Amino acid sequence: MSSDAPGLDILASIENGQAPRRILEFAARGFVPLSPAELVRAVGSMLAQGDPEFSPLCEETFRSFDVPAVLGAVRMPECRPEQLDAISRRTRERSVLEGILQHRSVATTTLVQLARHIEPELQDILVTNQARLLAAPEIVESLFENPELSADIRRRADEFLEEFFLKREREKGEPIPEAEDAEEAASVPGGPASVTAGGTAPAPAPAEEEVSKDLVVRLTSLTVAQRVRVAFRGTREERLFLVRDPNRLVSTAVLKSPKTNEADAEAIANMKSVSEDVLRAVAQRREWMKKYGLMAAIVRNPRSPIDVTLPLVLRLAQRDQTALATDRNVPEAVRVTAKRIVQRRQL
Repeated sequence: MSSDAPGLDILASIENGQAPRRILEFAARGFVPLSPAELVRAVGSMLAQGDPEFSPLCEETFRSFDVPAVLGAVRMPECRPEQLDAISRRTRERSVLEGILQHRSVATTTLVQLARHIEPELQDILVTNQARLLAAPEIVESLFENPELSADIRRRADEFLEEFFLKREREKGEPIPEAEDAEEAASVPGGPASVTAGGTAPAPAPAEEEVSKDLVVRLTSLTVAQRVRVAFRGTREERLFLVRDPNRLVSTAVLKSPKTNEADAEAIANMKSVSEDVLRAVAQRREWMKKYGLMAAIVRNPRSPIDVTLPLVLRLAQRDQTALATDRNVPEAVRVTAKRIVQRRQL
């Protein structure tokens, strides 16, 4: 069936929610004078509208579409955001998803849900559109939820943070005062003066940082981009609150801030509410891990990645290895490793 002016009127009326019920029924069954691609769009609009009477018919009709018809729909510049979203939720065809990812009208919510499950080849297409990621960094956050996220895409997502958020903050040329951090660090439990590298018992892990309700309300009301700025340039209290932010862009910005020092890093290493990614990033900073108290805190933290903590057990002082061997708060693999080291020493 070829598309003519009456057909276009039918499609427009369906898209705008103004079509008569009789026309909607015919469209739901695939019996309207539209081209295959236009029919896909019509059915997509009806699926997005969620009419309980026609949705089952639309689902059945959508399953009957072949790939060329669906691909033709997503390649049309006129394809609407709600149509693209409806299609994206009902296909795993790579060529169709690629067309959706590249469409100028695709909604951010659609990209967010696609980011959670698309394969590495499609992840590459998604992260290439850096202008879109800059406008909606939640897309990058969803990528980190993808179980098939490739190492290359993870690296590029990290580079995106560095390039478009933190580099911008550095280039603003505004002074970043650090005096107040030095004063605060002096009073941090487990700070530089409380633990030595000679093997004395580490100070008790500090409690989670207390924050005022005003600070919580203020920071949680900010956009992601605004929270990244505060994470990079804010006070110690703000940074140690934002390092627990569920958005990886925000928590990573805290670790990349020039204001975050060893004392801050040790406080973070003792937190039980930070993500595994944050603890891994702390452990990857060699200059920080030279501090014994910080290294010991990473090992004791039950949320630290096993592949990070197990090699560190060997570097602990005997007293700490002995304590770790009976510590039920750490993962079993860490406890067993410490126990074996202690037993071998006793032979």
